[in-house]
Amino acid sequence: MKYLCDLISIYTNMKKIIVLLVSFLITGIYALPQKAEPVKWDTQINSTEKEGFREIVFSAHISGEWHLFGIQLPEGGPHSTVFIFDKIEGAVLSGNIHEINRPIEEYNPLFEMNLKWYNHSARFIQGIEIIPGSEKILIKGHIEYQACNNVTCLPPTRYNFTLEETINKTLQNSETSASSAIAPKHERLNKAYLNMWKPVKRQMEEFGESPASTEISYHKAYVNGFKGGLLSLLTPCLWPMILMSIYSFQQQRTSRRRSLFRILLYSITLLIVFPLCGILLSSIFGIQIFYQFTTNLISNLFLFILFVILAAFLLGAFQPSIISKKKAVGNFIGLSILTVLLSLSCTGSYIGSYLTQAASLDPISGPFLTLNGFVSAFVLPVAIILIFTTWNPATPKQAHRLLLLNRITGFFILAYSLTFLSIADLIYGKHLLNREIFLVLWIIIFSFLGIYLIGKLKFTHDQETPAISVGRFFLAILTFSFTLYMVPGLLGAPLKEIGALVPPLYAQDFNLYTKDFGNHFDNYNEGMEYAKNSEKPVLLEFSGYGCAESRKMEASVWTYPRIKHLLDQEFVVIRLMVDDKTKLPEAEIISIDGKPTEITTFGEKWQALQQVKFGSESQPYQVILTPKGDPLSSAYGYSIDIKQYINFLNNGLIRFKQQSK
Repeated sequence: MKYLCDLISIYTNMKKIIVLLVSFLITGIYALPQKAEPVKWDTQINSTEKEGFREIVFSAHISGEWHLFGIQLPEGGPHSTVFIFDKIEGAVLSGNIHEINRPIEEYNPLFEMNLKWYNHSARFIQGIEIIPGSEKILIKGHIEYQACNNVTCLPPTRYNFTLEETINKTLQNSETSASSAIAPKHERLNKAYLNMWKPVKRQMEEFGESPASTEISYHKAYVNGFKGGLLSLLTPCLWPMILMSIYSFQQQRTSRRRSLFRILLYSITLLIVFPLCGILLSSIFGIQIFYQFTTNLISNLFLFILFVILAAFLLGAFQPSIISKKKAVGNFIGLSILTVLLSLSCTGSYIGSYLTQAASLDPISGPFLTLNGFVSAFVLPVAIILIFTTWNPATPKQAHRLLLLNRITGFFILAYSLTFLSIADLIYGKHLLNREIFLVLWIIIFSFLGIYLIGKLKFTHDQETPAISVGRFFLAILTFSFTLYMVPGLLGAPLKEIGALVPPLYAQDFNLYTKDFGNHFDNYNEGMEYAKNSEKPVLLEFSGYGCAESRKMEASVWTYPRIKHLLDQEFVVIRLMVDDKTKLPEAEIISIDGKPTEITTFGEKWQALQQVKFGSESQPYQVILTPKGDPLSSAYGYSIDIKQYINFLNNGLIRFKQQSK
């Protein structure tokens, strides 16, 4: 009965918060799109080898288990995909529209006929011939199509498109698909500039790169989130939450039954509130908030301050209890919000990629399942630890071990907080926290950790330890060894094992080791011009200051002697940072997925280049190109396999030499 009274009391105290949360949720739901489109279309004009002719390319991106019906289906069946041109100026149609990729063709018992359909993606091409003397091409029309899955079919749907291109008479053979994609203000576009931006998705597919599969189900949405949660447990971001939870529950020890009730309430609150907070964030700022959180100046400075406060708590500066007897649910909700922020700091891009897929199922239930799976991976081990620690009677030895674990984690969290400050400094190019200063601070922090472990440093509330244990002695040895390992980094050593955490080598002011790659550029146009003059292939990498995987690859793979020799002698290396906040000299208007977008920073420009030319948004993303911008390889993502990367470089180099003969 008393537990029922507790629940009534909790509800009475928290009803204002619950009403507010529900209001936010309703607002978020209405802010999200009410209907997920299973088929998304992309249209563009491509040039051809034949002068005066163009190709209109229609690309369909099909979500999950949906499929798109093909063209020219038999009568009495589902709606065929039909392309209707309502208005054409400056050109005429040449031939009929045809399919690029082969559709699936099977007998359908429902319609009692053979039907053709596409899964995942479909491409169609319509040729056009430019009317002599025309100054521009204007094409308006619409696509009528029908999509079905294994359960239901949508009614025939209409997609309107408008394509417009200005014809440069002095450059009849220029890549018009690129000119329609990018148009810098007050800048004359030359042929070489346009060629470097032309889409190469089809050529990439010839090297074995297929469009990313978007197949998703509710079960897979939950599993993807659960995998992200397990990944977050391997990063330092959520460690403070685990230790703070254990500490606070031990401070509020009562009977076993009441402790179990609180642990259950704590777990349920996290499982509900965490996904709701994530949906609320995505409804207000869009799913891109999960990608942008770690590349924003304000969020990085906030995370730096937050982690310093958490480190101070773990080191004994203050001892607040996050679990109060009277406001348990309120504190649990606050803890859930804090968990959202901390999880975003380490795995935001990972969560964002899976939320994008889950939203194709349903804009609410899909992301809710993914976020619920994520927090489940956190709640499950934490609940087990809490049950274990609260079930057994508290002993001085147990308290001492928890205190030691708090202190050690506090040092790690303090060191990790500097990574957020470093990312903000790199993104905005202030060079206030270069690699040497960062490493000096880490060396000092871990030196103090070693001194603490051997009992020569004490904090508030620490007990007297006349002798240290053997385990603590070995930890001290490991800590001092790691501290000495970082010292050569002050002189330019790559420090491969921690390359994902420390600033990259190009942020090093003083370097006694071999200089960074001689043929390195951070500007696409300048690098491609250099490659043209030097007649070398290009290794193009899309990276980010906040991309830990890119840093790890550059520190572990690019510094390998054989790979470094290849990059120095055989390639021109272009590294483009998609989160670079440096302002462009002049704003540019770029068409992304048919929508004109104003670009004001170099990072936005390089991100648009990756989307327009390669149809990709993930980092790290590497590809080998000719000096004209044509691909020589499929894309290469994150991998620190040395042999695999050497094969990637050698295959691209061989193709380049074969084409140059």
